[in-house]
Amino acid sequence: MQKNSFSGLVLARSLILSSISMLLFCVGFFTLPLGVAAMIFSPVPLALLGAREGKILMTWGIFGVALGLTIGFSPMFALSFLLGHGLLCFGLALPLGKLEKGSESLLFCIIVSIASKLLFVAVSVALTGYNPYAIDPAAVQNMHPGMLRGLSQEQLNHAVNTIVLMFPFFIIVYSMLDSFVNYKLCEALQRRHEVKFPPLPPFGEWRFPISFLYVFVFAFVLPLIVEDNETQLWRMLELNLKFIVNLFFMLQGLSLVWWMSGKLTENHSFLLLPLRVMLIGLLVMPVFSTWMTALGLLDMCFDLRSKKLKRT
Repeated sequence: MQKNSFSGLVLARSLILSSISMLLFCVGFFTLPLGVAAMIFSPVPLALLGAREGKILMTWGIFGVALGLTIGFSPMFALSFLLGHGLLCFGLALPLGKLEKGSESLLFCIIVSIASKLLFVAVSVALTGYNPYAIDPAAVQNMHPGMLRGLSQEQLNHAVNTIVLMFPFFIIVYSMLDSFVNYKLCEALQRRHEVKFPPLPPFGEWRFPISFLYVFVFAFVLPLIVEDNETQLWRMLELNLKFIVNLFFMLQGLSLVWWMSGKLTENHSFLLLPLRVMLIGLLVMPVFSTWMTALGLLDMCFDLRSKKLKRT
């Protein structure tokens, strides 16, 4: 239930939460890369303001922070906050009281985050000609030598061109990450208040729709059905679809391993956390990630968890 009353105490809380959000964004922006976490979490105070005092005050808080950044720094700096982070507050707060499942609320948050970042790209390119999420080919070529060791110049150029084409994938992954961590923190901080963020399902129960398999097949068939499949647009679409779907396959594979580890240590719960940390840390390494992707694909097709429960 949103509050209708307005008082000096409410105003003070609104100013404090808005100021914290602005401070986190500034700390993150000026202390890169160490301050990245602060910038990522900058929507949390304003989202909590929306949950505790109402979405109208949250909206005023967002524009107040943008105005403060405009006066203190520049309009583009304020635009970076408003579109890159501020709109995510609506993704966090708007589903409250409307969606009952945490997974649905998180999905809405991810969609808003992706849309806001794409809008930020469009506005930034229109005003300055600069894509803030673009990957600099020169920076890729100057990466740590060990990361590109053994590649010929032709292979290096191909790798650079491939990475540059994948900026939509990086936007989506970043949107998923910042939506998830902001939602989890909001859920934890709001747990004792009247308006709560619906909890997310345990990681061991994460499953994704089988429609991802159709997208995966489409990505592989795409070069066969497009006449000029070497054009940048089609190449970008193919690469990003493959990487995005593979990411979801790998997440489902890791979720299955997380679930299985819980079953294996039912009588030895003290082993559960260290075992899971060790397994996930090991399985996300490139040498095992392909196997996790295949396992996730298998679980998506055959629902291995349900079959295991039926046998037991």
